[in-house]
Amino acid sequence: MLLKEVIVQAAHAVRDHRFRAGLTTLGIAWGIVTVVMLMAYGQGFRRALVVGFRNAFSDGVVRAYNGQTSMQAGGERAGRRIFLKEDDVEAIRELGTIKYASPEYLESLPLSYGTRQTTGGVRGVAAEYGLMRAETAGAGRFLSAEDVEKHRRVVFLGNDVARKLFSNTPPVGQTVRIAGLSFEVIGVLAQKAQLSSYFYPDSMSVFVPYTTVKQLFNQDYLDYMVYQAITPAQEEVAVKQVREVLAGRHRIDPRDERALPVDTSAEIMAIVDGMAGGLMIVLVFIGTLTLLIGGVGVMNIMLVSVQERTREIGLRKAVGAKRRQILTQFLLEGLAITGMGGAAGILFSYVLVWSIGILPFIGELIGDTSRSTDIHLQLSPAILLVATGVLAFTGILSGLWPAIRASRLDPIESLRYE
Repeated sequence: MLLKEVIVQAAHAVRDHRFRAGLTTLGIAWGIVTVVMLMAYGQGFRRALVVGFRNAFSDGVVRAYNGQTSMQAGGERAGRRIFLKEDDVEAIRELGTIKYASPEYLESLPLSYGTRQTTGGVRGVAAEYGLMRAETAGAGRFLSAEDVEKHRRVVFLGNDVARKLFSNTPPVGQTVRIAGLSFEVIGVLAQKAQLSSYFYPDSMSVFVPYTTVKQLFNQDYLDYMVYQAITPAQEEVAVKQVREVLAGRHRIDPRDERALPVDTSAEIMAIVDGMAGGLMIVLVFIGTLTLLIGGVGVMNIMLVSVQERTREIGLRKAVGAKRRQILTQFLLEGLAITGMGGAAGILFSYVLVWSIGILPFIGELIGDTSRSTDIHLQLSPAILLVATGVLAFTGILSGLWPAIRASRLDPIESLRYE
């Protein structure tokens, strides 16, 4: 019964003071729109970063590279350089936690087709590398196990390399020269949004079988060893097992992380989440301040309502109404007015998200025509839940003081009020 009376009182307050209530509701609506839109922007920002970084490192992918010992082990003193070899890759492939593994040789070399020339990053890799690093073919195919096994002179071109050398000519089946040696083009990389690279971007790289790479440059040691855990949840276990295997092969302490440094996808995602999380906190704080300004309007209208209904409050107390009942009534009335503004704001937020859709971010800077690294606005249940919580907090905060003031009115003085 109390709830029904509160709703009726709120409706009467809005009806009797339409202009004042309308402005108050508009302030709350604008505040909740600000909260929701800023959170949607923050969520879209995180999604764009995740897409860009995952195109460089899929889930569970680890990049290991040469290091220097910081602990004594195997009768050797600290400070010894550790160099990875192809045999190390074969050794870790036997582990049950490893899904894929590939050596990686890197070199910047001249590339040419006819009279056209450019410089790109040459990557000597295995066939599994394409699966780990999302090297999807827009034309042709990526390297195969047979290409690696038979030491074929074949090359998979990054899309920007292909554009510079071939323009509109289909590259697949053509022959390019890498450092003066001929290689047959077997595929071209599809458009790829990439925010992270430890060498040339993939679009400006070419990929050749690692068994062929020594024909281009003489290198005894790997630049990197790339491997992927059987599942993302097994990444930490896989890193530990790989360290133990390589520690035995290189006579190092498996606890010596500086001897075999690694970059993991989990570490990269932690950085992304930290960046996005920090931005989200700032955006929610700004939106909440805007909403609280609207809450000041609710507080004002409730204080006016308390003043106008002073005799009514006195009469209620005179016939037996308790302080907590008066407090609850005015507090719920403030929440009702806040709720109306919040509902209008959320509905308007849906309209804005639908009409705006995508906001430019870094897609144009990195040549991402798919716009996957732009900010896609979406209203998730989490956003609506947080917005509802902030709205409820604002309603309670703005209605609490008027409700306390109403509950403390003296009934005798209230009945004398003119």
